[in-house]
Amino acid sequence: MTEQNRFHDNPSGVITDTKLKNEWLPKDSWGDLGQWRTFDEAQGYILTMNQVYAGGFCDWRLPTREEAESLFDSELNQKDWEDELVHINSLFVSKCAHFMWIKETNDKQQASRINLRNGEVEWVDRNTREHQSARLVRDTKSIRVAGDI
Repeated sequence: MTEQNRFHDNPSGVITDTKLKNEWLPKDSWGDLGQWRTFDEAQGYILTMNQVYAGGFCDWRLPTREEAESLFDSELNQKDWEDELVHINSLFVSKCAHFMWIKETNDKQQASRINLRNGEVEWVDRNTREHQSARLVRDTKSIRVAGDI
């Protein structure tokens, strides 16, 4: 399996990652709302997406560092909101943010983020808003809440 074909589009509107065995929403919060999000606002976005059963599920979350880093592939090219290259699979909706929150925080009130332009992960103040987005993921072993009931 190559990195390019590990992602698959689903009829439910989510993207399956066959390598890490999880699912992603195709839009980030910037593409969905047209607004930047602080880390805490990203948590509110997660609650909203879980309440509306996005993709038929209510267990969306921010990605781990491993999950976030696995999205970045320097051989893949997609355009972000500034028409700059980000290196993620073309199944994800273009015009996304290039900074994506990761769920890890530290004792300095910082949260981690990945830059999808260069793959770098760094710690920033969790109140940073400009150019920050949430891209949500879920484990595929979780229970489907809509459509199967």
